[in-house]
Parts: sequence; C-alpha cells; structure tokens
Amino acid sequence: MGNLKSLHRLLEDLWSETKNLTEAGLALNALFAREETLLKREHEASSLRAVCHTIVEQLKRLKEIEASARCGHSQANAMLFLTELAMTAMVSKGNRLSAIKDYLLRESTNRKQPFGLVMVCIGPKGLPDDVGVVSISQLARESNRPQPEIINKLQDDGYLLFSEEAFFLLVDRLIGAVREGKLHLPVSRDKLAEITGLGKPKPSIKLIEAK
Repeated sequence: MGNLKSLHRLLEDLWSETKNLTEAGLALNALFAREETLLKREHEASSLRAVCHTIVEQLKRLKEIEASARCGHSQANAMLFLTELAMTAMVSKGNRLSAIKDYLLRESTNRKQPFGLVMVCIGPKGLPDDVGVVSISQLARESNRPQPEIINKLQDDGYLLFSEEAFFLLVDRLIGAVREGKLHLPVSRDKLAEITGLGKPKPSIKLIEAK
C-alpha cells in the first residue's frame, strides 16, 4: 500500500513538472516568436534605410550631371558667340553689333532651357524594389517638351513622383510604421498613394538646382 502511495506521489510530481515544463516551453515559444517579429521589422526598416542611401547616391550623381550639362551649355553658347564675333569683325562694325544683339537674344532663349529638376520616381511595385531617380529636366531637353508635360506623362504611366525632401519624409514615416508593426514590405504604389493622400498620383515638386 505504501508503495502505491509513493508511486502516486511520484506520478503527481512528474505531472506537475511536465506541466511546468510545458508552460515554460510555451512561454519560450512566445518569446522567440516576438523576437523573430522584431527582427523581421528591423530587417524591413534596414531595407528602407538602404533604399534611402541608394537614392542619396543617385541624386548626387544626377545633380552633378545636371550641373555639368548647364555649364557645358553655357560654354558652348559663349564659344559660338566668340566665333561669330570673330568672323563678323572682319566685315564691319555694324555686323559686330548685329552679332552681339543676336547673341543676347539667343542667350535669353537658351536660359529657358530646363536644368536641375531631379525627382524620386516610384513604380507600380512600390518600395523597396521599384524606386529610382529621374532627371525631369534632361527628359524635357531631349524631347523638347516642357517639364510639366514630362511629369504628367510619367504619372499617366503609373509612377509616383516626389521631391528629395518629400521622399525622405515619406520613408521616415514608413520606417516608423514598419517598426511598430503597422506596415510590412513591400509597400505597393497604390498603398503609398493612399498613405501620402494621393488618390491620383500628383508630384510634390521642388526645383533642385545644380550647383
């Protein structure tokens, strides 16, 4: 009889220990799951920060290209003027004055050539996989069309356009939402339009002058 009681107490102890171990295991599983979730959120936040770094480099490179294009454009016009002036100098004073007048008129027109408008462009796949930088000014020069027309065309093709400042503010907002678990990557273009209040994509334009 005593052996049965001892065995019963042993079984109760084993059951209690098994229950405690099970509860501890479940608590550890929950802890690991929370850690995994936090790590995933941090990984997604890091992906967005990496996108920002890439965009900064692309913006820097395009601004340098725009500055070079502006400088080259001005130098080419100056050289053309000097060449024309040298040629007319061999003819008469009146022709020299006419050449100077033509140059000033041409410079007034040339100054209207667009330079420096660089924007961040997000395609249908959204962030972080479908984002880059585009020079609106370069596209306008190459197609001989005004910059607003280029912007409208990109929007009609399904792209979201942001100024440098607006894009980085957006990413900061997304990083906060990701770390809080309110948002997960990827973030589609339509979701971005909803977040930014753009029912229909409209650009947040700011002229980035090349220096």
